[in-house]
Amino acid sequence: MKHETTVDTLQKMFKLRAIDRDQQSIEKVVKVPIRVYTEPDVLEKELATAFRDYPLVAGHSSQVKEPGSYMLSAWDRIPYVVVRDREGVLRGFLNVCRHRGARLVSGKETELKAFTCPFHGWVYGLDGALKGVTKPYNFPEIDCDKHGLVELTVAEHLGLIWVHPTPGAKIDLPAFLGEQIGSEIEAFKMSEMVVHRRSVSTLNANWKLVLKTYLERYHVPVLHKNTIAPVFEKGVISHHEEGLQIRIAAAKTNLEEALKADPATWKILDFASVFYTLFPNTFLINHANLLSLNSFYPVAPDKTIWTHDMLYRAADYAGEEGQDALTKRFANIDAVFHHEDFGIVEGVQAGLRSGANEYHTMGLEEGLLAIFQNNIDRVAGTA
Repeated sequence: MKHETTVDTLQKMFKLRAIDRDQQSIEKVVKVPIRVYTEPDVLEKELATAFRDYPLVAGHSSQVKEPGSYMLSAWDRIPYVVVRDREGVLRGFLNVCRHRGARLVSGKETELKAFTCPFHGWVYGLDGALKGVTKPYNFPEIDCDKHGLVELTVAEHLGLIWVHPTPGAKIDLPAFLGEQIGSEIEAFKMSEMVVHRRSVSTLNANWKLVLKTYLERYHVPVLHKNTIAPVFEKGVISHHEEGLQIRIAAAKTNLEEALKADPATWKILDFASVFYTLFPNTFLINHANLLSLNSFYPVAPDKTIWTHDMLYRAADYAGEEGQDALTKRFANIDAVFHHEDFGIVEGVQAGLRSGANEYHTMGLEEGLLAIFQNNIDRVAGTA
């Protein structure tokens, strides 16, 4: 985040802290029909638009730094593989053989030198071109040029790998992220970080319900009273919207200590946590010297795959002691998400069909949930 934005954000939060109010988003109570979390037709519209027309975050650039390194989709709906080829070019393909559709890469490979189908042995280069067919006399008229892997557009930007789920689509990430949010994320220098580990879990809840837990502080003193609530006592929220993206700054308990320091020395992460909703399904959380990269992939109206990558700077967690501390922090953060935020949401999902509620009612401190829902509705035509 640029320093001028840091100063502006902290000054806003001083004023909000004085009145114990979040920055206004939607100045009215909003009702969201529960059908957006339960109905298959709503999900299909979301999948056909929000998850087809926009670039998705695939992971961190350190995961595909070396030639032959790769990353796989955790989501069967779009089973991509992203690989760094021998010339250093980043490429993305559907991880599907053009013969009879077998998965080419299982995730057990340490590196890729080619794509070899485990079913019948067809071989593709890391450029996706079909290089070899087992017993080629069985396919006398095959045109190898027309049977290469289906390519997806990929991009490396701000330390992240992005993939467009629609073959042939273009990616313009500066335009997609917006000038301010793009510059803020760039200032966190994620390209200097590496991945500690990734966890992959299946949650019994709608993907939007899960992501929305991050978009309000109303629940923090109650749900997280024994974990993170003390860090965010009186933790007012300031936010910024840019296109489909949302940035949240959540004040920490020590916010007012900034008033004792020269504004020229202020650093946003000393006094607030900063979160980004990267449309449609990724939530980025800055925990000072760690970063959580969370993505949510819908499997069914009531089922979601959640991936959580923890990023860090090697110098901050050097040696065995540092790595042990990192492992503990990851476990603690992952547990808060899993057992508190997502645990409660799984219970919410289970009760949706009880008939108790036709709508969920969003109060003034929950306006960002309504804004996120409006963005999805506008894109998917589900309003």
